[in-house]
Parts: sequence; structure tokens; C-alpha cells
Amino acid sequence: MARTPSAEAHEKVLEAATELIAERGIEMTSMDAIARLSGVSKATVYKHWKDKDALCVDVVRRLRVSPPEFRSGDLKRDLFSLLTHLAQANKPVRLMKIMPRIIGYAAANPKFAEALKKNAMGPAELQILRILDDGVAKGSLSADMDRDLVLNLLLGPIMHCRITRGMVPAKLPGYVVDGFWRSWGR
Repeated sequence: MARTPSAEAHEKVLEAATELIAERGIEMTSMDAIARLSGVSKATVYKHWKDKDALCVDVVRRLRVSPPEFRSGDLKRDLFSLLTHLAQANKPVRLMKIMPRIIGYAAANPKFAEALKKNAMGPAELQILRILDDGVAKGSLSADMDRDLVLNLLLGPIMHCRITRGMVPAKLPGYVVDGFWRSWGR
């Protein structure tokens, strides 16, 4: 099935934005430059996205890959399996190329960080939240845990190693899950 002109324009803009963010960062990428590189009018770009931040959120959402579902019934094993998968999986090269720029921009722009959190939460984050909710429902996790804090504590070390070292030490997922379990497990 052929794409509509609007769908084609949408994809061209996402491609151009991805390329420019990787090259220049978000701060140095303008909607004008994205329109020029994509060959799409600026009016069409703004028809699809209200601003550059919304477009950047869509770029991240588009590049994310879904991990397998881990549902063994054993919360600790599922968290370990998911974090191990995230540590070892081949991430899309394009996503890894722009992620440091996205993180830097989010650190300097709380409004963008909040939009990214609300609109581009990836499948891995959603699966972790599902596992945590299952653990609370089963009584194996403390109900008063701060889900956002726990999400950051579980994913932070894995993301940090992937971005700064390009690899994650094999034992790190186990250490992360054990530390989490000591703090919030019952």
C-alpha cells in the first residue's frame, strides 16, 4: 500500500530531524533546517508538530525497539531478564548516536524532559512499570515505593554504561536487581 503524501512528508521530516540532531544536537537544529533537509515545507512541518520539542519526542519514540515480554511469574527473575536483555541487546545505532544529545537537552530543558517522559516512554520502561505493579499487587513489593525513582534506579546504571562505555559489565543487571530487591522487596 502506498503512503499518502502526508505520511511521506511525516517520514521525511523524522529522517531529517534524526540526521540533524545526530550531527548538531537539538539546540543547533532549527525547524527551518529540518524543513530544508527533508524537502518539506515549514508549514507542513508545523502541521505535524507544534514545535521542535514535540518533533524530537517523536524522533525518540520512532527509534525505540520493543524488548521481549518477560512474564515468568517471578518478579525478581523478570526484572533481571529484562535488564540483562537491555544490557546486551543491539540498540539501533541511530538511537544510540542521538541519545547523549537527547539526554543533554533534557537535562537543560525541564519542559522537554517532562514531555519526553510523558510521551516517549519506551516499551522497556512500560514493562518495568508493569512488573513493579504486579509485584505490589502480589504483595512482594512495598506499595509505598516511588515508581519514577525505582525506574531511574533500575535503568540508570544500564543506560550510563551503554552510553559512556558502549557495553555493560555482565554482572551489573544482577547487582542492580539485588540492590532494588533489598530496598523494596518483601
